[in-house]
Amino acid sequence: MKKVNIDWKALLPYVVAIVVFIAVAVIYCSPLLDGKVLQAGDVNTWKGAAQEAQTFKQQTSETTWWTNSMFGGMPTYQVVGAMPSTQVTIALEKFAHLGFFDDWRPTGLLLGYLLGFFLMLLCFGINPWLCLIGSFALTLSSYFMIIIPAGHLAKATALGFLAPMVGGFYAIFRKRYLLGIPTFLFYGIVGITLHVQMTYYICMLIGVMAIAELYIHISEKRWKDLGIGVGILIICGLLIFGTKLSWWQMNQGYLKETMRGGHSELVKETDATNKTAGLDLDYATAWSYGINETMTFLIPNYMGGASGFNVGTKSVLYDELVKARVPKSSAKQFCQSAPTYWGEKPFTSGPVYMGAIIIFLFVLGLIIVPGPYKWALLIAILFSVALAWGRHFMPLTELFFNYFPMYNKFRAVESILIVAEITVPLLGFLALKAISDGTLEWKKVRNSIFIAGGATGFVCLLIALMSSSIDVTSSYDAQWKGQVGDQIYRAILDQRQAMVSADAWRSLLYVLIGTGLVFVYAWKRHKISDEETANKLTRWVGIVLAVLIVADMWTVDKRFCNDDNFIKAKDKDKMFTMLPYEKQLLETDTSYYRVMNLTVNTF
Repeated sequence: MKKVNIDWKALLPYVVAIVVFIAVAVIYCSPLLDGKVLQAGDVNTWKGAAQEAQTFKQQTSETTWWTNSMFGGMPTYQVVGAMPSTQVTIALEKFAHLGFFDDWRPTGLLLGYLLGFFLMLLCFGINPWLCLIGSFALTLSSYFMIIIPAGHLAKATALGFLAPMVGGFYAIFRKRYLLGIPTFLFYGIVGITLHVQMTYYICMLIGVMAIAELYIHISEKRWKDLGIGVGILIICGLLIFGTKLSWWQMNQGYLKETMRGGHSELVKETDATNKTAGLDLDYATAWSYGINETMTFLIPNYMGGASGFNVGTKSVLYDELVKARVPKSSAKQFCQSAPTYWGEKPFTSGPVYMGAIIIFLFVLGLIIVPGPYKWALLIAILFSVALAWGRHFMPLTELFFNYFPMYNKFRAVESILIVAEITVPLLGFLALKAISDGTLEWKKVRNSIFIAGGATGFVCLLIALMSSSIDVTSSYDAQWKGQVGDQIYRAILDQRQAMVSADAWRSLLYVLIGTGLVFVYAWKRHKISDEETANKLTRWVGIVLAVLIVADMWTVDKRFCNDDNFIKAKDKDKMFTMLPYEKQLLETDTSYYRVMNLTVNTF
């Protein structure tokens, strides 16, 4: 029997990646080790919606396809997901998350991110050690972390599965079929229906990439390769959508009877100008990312963080409150949920922060990455950002709502920033790939690094120096300004400006360190001719870069997704404790009805 030789050295980065990913995911969610569970707002809402159907299942061992507990009644496949195909998807999801599920699902979601992004970068031909770093850069993008405690678990799961499809698409057209086809198929079959809105955005990205592939193959007259690639994708698409055909059909039938299908019995005076064939424009664009809010990509607290942000007792606001003779205990309590956000969304759990070093690498990628794909990714980024502006850039928003198929079915238009959160780091790591390949002229690389670092650092420096002159007021301040008085309101504005200044200096520091590290890496790499030595250099520089990126993004993420989001397991259902009036109603009236509690804010 012929002996099989295994190249353990080549396998090392993959083994290290899996071990490190598990360790990091467990450490980030360390409260789970103490028996705590994630307290996620939308999960509790789902529990309430699914309760009637689940109780029926427990009592009769049968599945009901209708529930009266949602709105005026609705199909349960929109809530509980009891279809056989869904059970298969869950099994595959557990496999991809390495078995971390149920109470350990937050850890599983982080692993889904890390493994999915690692595979995506690998499909782009990036060095495995750089893929390891890149997967952290993508995973720790603040929005991807914030949606976990918010309870948007289906969205988080979908992102970990849909991103590899982007990589699989690219690999197929590079004729790396053994990597591209299984990646595109497996992750597509699992992820395509997990969150339709995320699927739609990823398909838009793939559409832009498809235009780039057409240009590349036609200009190079590679007709055969183009035909094979398109044929493979058509077959993969049929297999993916074929496995979900019943799901699509049921949802299409349901969609027609909802406000997303343009159907509603509730008519407003503004409907004549506000109505589309789907959702109303004002409803769909309520959560639009502000144009100036885009600066949070580079400076996390540029817009004040979250709507209720814990600034602590070592803050400008706390000091000002104490000076205003507010009792220290009251000042501390107020600072635990201070109204620091000054953007134009009704409220927010945190900003979209992509990392200061990642933004520097992105700018570097715009300069040194060759070929049409750079422009395709840039176009995808620009459209993602412009469409996320929503009501702040209505000409483009209305164009897409009125003429782009199905776009008007989705709300919270800022969610399309997930495209930028994937493509910005991708272009940045393609820049590192170009350096690691050692094919670029040293002078061009050197100048490009200085230009990218200088431009990114200059923006940080400018904002840091001008933070005191930035208008940090919001139109939403009027709702509570009168309750706190002018002195405390002024202290809140001072706190907002202090947060902008502190994070601008912070980002500048990371940009300078990152620029220096990449410069040293590029300088040493251009002197190396043998591949083994180059790989060693990439590995050690990668370790340092990973530490920097994680140090930057982890600390920002912990502002919004931290140990406070975990509670004792015994308390997780405390909000469902039956109140006396509820018990009385159930005893005296056994008919079907909904209860509106007017002693609290109904909405």
